[in-house]
Amino acid sequence: MRSLFKTSMLAATLSFASITHAASMEVSFDIPQVTTGKYARPYVAIWAEQGKESKPLLVWHLQGKEDKWLKDLRRWWRKIGRYDAHVDSLTGATKGPGHYQESLDLGDWSEFTLYIEAARENGGRSLVKTKIDLNSATQYSIPAEAEIGPIQISINP
Repeated sequence: MRSLFKTSMLAATLSFASITHAASMEVSFDIPQVTTGKYARPYVAIWAEQGKESKPLLVWHLQGKEDKWLKDLRRWWRKIGRYDAHVDSLTGATKGPGHYQESLDLGDWSEFTLYIEAARENGGRSLVKTKIDLNSATQYSIPAEAEIGPIQISINP
């Protein structure tokens, strides 16, 4: 009887392990060319929220001793940044106008809201969000905003 129980538990564990796997996501977007006298590269943050839990995925900001403009990513700052979350491994320097593609690890999350926020020093700010369900769709499109171009999202299960 014990060996039957152990065998059943092992089979259930292996079945569950094959169902719950880490998915990744490709996010491609443009940083538009803004014609203004004093142009500053935008800060960009990408994160996921599931209920009250937040998962930082990417942050582009100035890499200096004091980065006072990071607070301009208002929603990201309220949810993640001000708590000094472990985002060091996800950060990179700000980037100028152009097309970018980032591969992001989702862990075991399958349904969540994805947020992308861009803000420029002494400039504008854009925040977009979309609900992601890995069980129903693998492609998502978000229209352009002032500080971030059209966004394409591809899920790689």
